[in-house]
Amino acid sequence: MTSPATHIHSRRVEFADTDAAGVAHFSRLLAMVEEAEHGFFREHGIPILTTDSAWPVVKTEVDFVGACRFGDEIEIRLGDFQPGKSSLAYAFEGQIDGRKVFSGKMMKCHISPATGRTVEIPGEVLERLKRKI
Repeated sequence: MTSPATHIHSRRVEFADTDAAGVAHFSRLLAMVEEAEHGFFREHGIPILTTDSAWPVVKTEVDFVGACRFGDEIEIRLGDFQPGKSSLAYAFEGQIDGRKVFSGKMMKCHISPATGRTVEIPGEVLERLKRKI
């Protein structure tokens, strides 16, 4: 991330997050990033899933540089938020004891669950995003 984290989510790597070697599986790490994102949304009053609003992933990029093991306390840091008309991009980073173990970028689009089509982010949500970034 190029700027300080806007949101930090801490959690322990649980047994269910790991493979047979006790290392967190990459898919579980991305689920942890989504947990952090949902925490950010809740903290700022942004709906995660309603009849009018959902945020599917359209692009993600991740660099894994270290192992996350069972029992590790991991911090997921979100920042560099870039809201668009109907999209939201942000950077993320996973750290254990201040050491980066993975980092990447996520792009979400805002859709109507009823139609499955991209729709503009409502004005009040866009304003909250811009204020909190």
